[in-house]
Amino acid sequence: MSTIPSVNEEEFRHIQWSSHYIVKQGSSELNEGDKIVLPATALEQLLNQVGGSSGVLPSPLTFELRHPHIPKAVIHSGVKEFSSSSNTVAQLPQWMMSALDLKQDDHVLIKLKLLPKGTWTRLKPMSEDYREITDYRAALESHLRSHYNTLTKGQILSCRYGGRIYNFHVVDLKPEDAVSITDTDLEVDIDPINNDTTKPTIQSSSSVNIVNLNETVTRTIIAKNEYKYWKLALNVDEQQLKQLNQLSLLVNVDVENGDADIIISKTDKMPTLDNHEWSDLSSNKKKTIQIATTNLLTSSKLIYIGIHGYTENTIVTWNTVFTSGCDDTKVDTIQDNESKEGKVECKNCHGWIAERTLMLHEGFCFRNNVLCPWGCGKVFKKDSEDFREHWHCNQCDYIGNTSGIEYEKHIDYYHTLKTCVCNGFRSSSYEELSKHRQTNCPEKLITCRYCHNLTAQGVISLDARDRLLGLYSHESYCGSRTITCQKCHKSIPIKDIQVHAKIHEVKRQQQVLPPACSNYNCIRPRTRNKLSLCQFCFGPFWIMEDDPKNVKLIQRVARKIHSQLTVGCGNEWCRNKYCATCTKDPKDATTAASLLIPLIKGLPKELSLPNPNPVLYLCVDESTSRKRFLAEIVYNELEGKYDLGWCVKAIESEQEDLDKAKLWLDKNAPRGKN
Repeated sequence: MSTIPSVNEEEFRHIQWSSHYIVKQGSSELNEGDKIVLPATALEQLLNQVGGSSGVLPSPLTFELRHPHIPKAVIHSGVKEFSSSSNTVAQLPQWMMSALDLKQDDHVLIKLKLLPKGTWTRLKPMSEDYREITDYRAALESHLRSHYNTLTKGQILSCRYGGRIYNFHVVDLKPEDAVSITDTDLEVDIDPINNDTTKPTIQSSSSVNIVNLNETVTRTIIAKNEYKYWKLALNVDEQQLKQLNQLSLLVNVDVENGDADIIISKTDKMPTLDNHEWSDLSSNKKKTIQIATTNLLTSSKLIYIGIHGYTENTIVTWNTVFTSGCDDTKVDTIQDNESKEGKVECKNCHGWIAERTLMLHEGFCFRNNVLCPWGCGKVFKKDSEDFREHWHCNQCDYIGNTSGIEYEKHIDYYHTLKTCVCNGFRSSSYEELSKHRQTNCPEKLITCRYCHNLTAQGVISLDARDRLLGLYSHESYCGSRTITCQKCHKSIPIKDIQVHAKIHEVKRQQQVLPPACSNYNCIRPRTRNKLSLCQFCFGPFWIMEDDPKNVKLIQRVARKIHSQLTVGCGNEWCRNKYCATCTKDPKDATTAASLLIPLIKGLPKELSLPNPNPVLYLCVDESTSRKRFLAEIVYNELEGKYDLGWCVKAIESEQEDLDKAKLWLDKNAPRGKN
């Protein structure tokens, strides 16, 4: 699972090194792997052990760790670096200290141990959550390659996937109970979880229900600061969604009691206030989120809906439905088509009143109504609850209609400083923070296009070329790993393989076969002669006599074709349509002469003329006839996808095997115009 070259272990068998160290818990970064930190003196001792025999240490270095008083407490590890602050201290991951039953400042015995390459392991998940890993083999390979050098039977293996840690129990190993997993193909079997209570089990941390379109979820009770999640199954394929491109998905939520927030994502299974794609964080009792159908084209056919309780005992009911056009429930339209002629604006409520009734209206209006003092233009009855609950935020343009919880929530959600988990972005708004988490946050989870794991994207790549490709640090690193091209056998970075394949395709399409023999029945390349025939077909016409006008050459060709038409070549394999043997229809001399005249019209009359390109029909040998016949079969079966000349080359390359010839064409030949 690594590209580090293997070493000859036999030359290092003589190294015998061990030492006692005081245990210190390492950084949190060490907890994700099996690597320890040793002092620099350990490296010096190891180099002295090697001596002058080779001058290098085995790679990777693997060690056996033992509890000094518990013989069965054994684990194995690699080494991250030799940088411990004290010559007597070794830094270990927390899980390794627990496995060895070690506490801070205890002693541990560390011994150099060269382990055999692992070939097979059986793992048992410690919780049902492992089913959330879409491709556990790829996830394990990626994590082990980066964080582990060894596996020990009985240890707890932690695998990070999608920002979460999944634990596996190492049940068995081959060829031994402790193996090295660097630069080896390790076959992994996963044991299903059963009711065995002898092994520690971590219960699933979340419960997600699946709902369908048009299904109503009734009276869900949510505690304060609690999330409830649902998977919405779209039950339509991408083609159907494209046909519904004029529609939108409406998610309608009725808050019967308390205050709730609705948050939606099509990638994150558990969206939160600070990490989602669509949301309604208002204090409205009726909430509606409208999502364009074009935004729902996901391979999973699922979107994830979460509801967050802002208050205790929040009760919500919600449903989903496809709708056409815009969401009329979100649009307030005011139509004022009446003429203002003969009307006067009221000084209190600013309404337009008939001039003859203005005095009566203003007398009533000033006694009973009050205009919003903050300038939003709303009119309220004096001393009404609506007026007392009405408020304006002094930090933004938000207008509230209920004081207390709504005001506190608005200040909390939009005017309280929040720090992203990446510690590189701060914002007072959950919406801005969520937008950061969904775009350029280093902790944004992506499915890597190269290792296909769900992982954090990292920071933007420093390489200008990778930036143009839109690669962040994880994909930049992951795509820099090399694979061997099957065509040219060169090592190519994974991220360049598509461009490299296109180069092969361009070169393939630019291939040109040499001009074919002008004999229609021949498959050999032509040579430089007066008839543009191959050397085999031209042989019968070659003479040493001077023939400046090509008269004798034309006569020989005419006699050859005339003989074919009247007598035939006598070969049972012949497929020449201008041969009596093939057609079984010998022609008389006059008919044969009339048929051959059009065939020899293209022959040169003088040596000074350029080489001709006539089409002649001459009989050929059995092998050539058979190969052309097979090539025509391939050409017709592939419906002209490849030129006949390449079909001939494929037949010759694959020793006349039709199936192999087709595969050869798909792999090597340029595609024809058809």
